[in-house]
Amino acid sequence: MTTNPPSANPLEESEYTPPVGEKGKIWTPRWIGALVVVVMLGELATFSYSLVGTALPGIGLHFQTTDLGWTITIANLVTAVAVAMIGKLADLRGKRNVLVIVTALSAAGGVISAVAPTYEVFLVGRGLQGLLYVTPALGYSLIRDVFPKQLIAFAITVTFTGAGALLVISPFIAGWLIDGYGPLSIFWCIAAFQVICIIGVLLLLPESPLRVKSRLDWVGAILLGAGGALLVYGLGNAGTWGWTSTSFVGFMVAGLACFAAWIWWDSSFPEPIIEISLLRTRPMWTTLILNAAVYGPAAIVVSLVPIIVQMPRDPGGEIGFASDAFGVAAYMAPHGAAMVICGFICGAKAARWGIRVPMMAGCSALAVGSIGLAFLHSETWQVLLWLLFCGIGMGATYGGLPNLVVQSAPPEKQGITSSIMLSAQNLSSAIAVQLAFAMLAMHTFTTELGTFFDSDGYRLAFLVSAGFALVGLAILKIMPHGRASDVRDVRTASDVIAH
Repeated sequence: MTTNPPSANPLEESEYTPPVGEKGKIWTPRWIGALVVVVMLGELATFSYSLVGTALPGIGLHFQTTDLGWTITIANLVTAVAVAMIGKLADLRGKRNVLVIVTALSAAGGVISAVAPTYEVFLVGRGLQGLLYVTPALGYSLIRDVFPKQLIAFAITVTFTGAGALLVISPFIAGWLIDGYGPLSIFWCIAAFQVICIIGVLLLLPESPLRVKSRLDWVGAILLGAGGALLVYGLGNAGTWGWTSTSFVGFMVAGLACFAAWIWWDSSFPEPIIEISLLRTRPMWTTLILNAAVYGPAAIVVSLVPIIVQMPRDPGGEIGFASDAFGVAAYMAPHGAAMVICGFICGAKAARWGIRVPMMAGCSALAVGSIGLAFLHSETWQVLLWLLFCGIGMGATYGGLPNLVVQSAPPEKQGITSSIMLSAQNLSSAIAVQLAFAMLAMHTFTTELGTFFDSDGYRLAFLVSAGFALVGLAILKIMPHGRASDVRDVRTASDVIAH
């Protein structure tokens, strides 16, 4: 393919209409509809994670496999490989265009998984579905480019914390689909949801006026993608190979070597996939680490609690509620409600409170909820209480993170910056979940129904979750941005074009 030559002016100005309605109205029907579509895309990632997590036992029975970890890991693997190039293409070719293409490919993956005759074919579909995790980042960077400035902080927050709305009902949907139509039926549901989103994007969302004239950094993209792929693949097999095995250490070293080579290459390449100097700034690296720290505990909680609810009571009588797939809803729905309510409140008050204060409260709530789940989990009310803390924490942090990303980089770098943050989230989720399952694997018990994890294993796993949250709290103490003034003064695409 051909690429545009470098230009002294990196922004290509396309025809652009200021995004304000007639007679100064801000919340016009079009912007309300556009926000709903972007929220739907933002919800899909968490929605699908919830559905797949609930369906894991049924998927294992359907394909007669116990190697279920790859159902989750393969999606993270594809995201880690593709995210950098997708972000760069969004900056080069238009965020809306790339958003539509990526969503369509992910929907195709859902169909493949739904009709897969073998577990290997099923994983191919799951790999394509991993592109789904890129769409929220593309969505909120597009919001920054085309939405009225007064709505940006609220719209971005709702884009992510709106996921709680589907978390409230997704366990019910999962139980109904799995019990009535089989575990693979959830993938038809996800694909149909994505088709609706594509139609909404095409009808309601304008394309970003920003373009970056540059060459595609194929070498940088390959090195960055390979580094992420090697790390995620190694982590995905760590439970089988062993954490000190030659294979595991080899993949970790190879992945880190690819990252080092990427930094070396992009430090000298005239038009890198991402500016290394940008990553060295305090706003960027603190936001990067915070992304990883927040998504770690969220991944652990959402992955483990449905298993606890559906497993039989352990021999010590401390954990396990022997519920079915539909019964998971009674535990996860309040968690989702807490998440969406907290997220809406934090988004609405962002101009007054800023982002850092709610984020600190959110990391603290995640830590408290994780520690509570680690030590008090024998009664239903205990699990529900700690899940509420986790829901509050996820609501405050999920909404704050994209706003911090927006504030940490200029508008013309939002596509790739958001994608790099997303890569950190996926790698963090893979690391956190693998660490948690490593702890669980050391503490098991066996019944006539199969092998399960006991209370001691879950205690260690949730302490890992708490550790991630506390790292996030520490990073927030040194973060230079995220104050109320940063929310009010955020630069948009119209600001760039005006200058």
